[in-house]
Amino acid sequence: NIKHLVYASSSSVYGLNEKIPFSTDDNVDHPISLYAASKKSNELMAHTYSHLFKIPTTGLRFFTVYGPWGRPDMAIFLFTDAIVNDRAIKVFNHGKMQRDFTYVDDIVEGVARIIEKPVTDRKLYDIYNIGNNNSVQLSEFIESIEKHIGKKAKKEMLPMQPGDVERTWADVDDLIADYDYKPDTTVNDGVKEFIDWYKSYYKV
Repeated sequence: NIKHLVYASSSSVYGLNEKIPFSTDDNVDHPISLYAASKKSNELMAHTYSHLFKIPTTGLRFFTVYGPWGRPDMAIFLFTDAIVNDRAIKVFNHGKMQRDFTYVDDIVEGVARIIEKPVTDRKLYDIYNIGNNNSVQLSEFIESIEKHIGKKAKKEMLPMQPGDVERTWADVDDLIADYDYKPDTTVNDGVKEFIDWYKSYYKV
């Protein structure tokens, strides 16, 4: 008696797609990292399971989630911890990469809305992007962290990593149309919330 299966996917499935912003109608048959390939396979299994057992199923492609209580291996934590402790940060692609940074509270709100409203019988399986619909350069993201810490970062500029992409940007038109929802926390506000949490939690 499963009423609605909702699972997490990732913007990484878009791979080297050049059309911006990324739409759920885009082809996702060219992931360029093992992580992306695992998320693509996750979507395929969910689709098949939904088809076989007639379970309403919704996949959510998250775009660069950040915020308080985030994993310590994620960029905002690594950058913040390094700056606070006077270590150099590694800046890939010389800070020119762009990401659709999405604050964790906005992700939670989107997930909650979608759980409460399963896809219709007409369409048993669906996928949505959950992102801010705004692509921000990594260098700007770092500048916001520096501002809220009150300290400049020591930077080690590096080339692109294998398996990385230059830009992500979520098309959320379907999310707005079906759920009347769009994440809207700005990078400046979201980064401030993270820095405030970090300072409080680590007592710095």
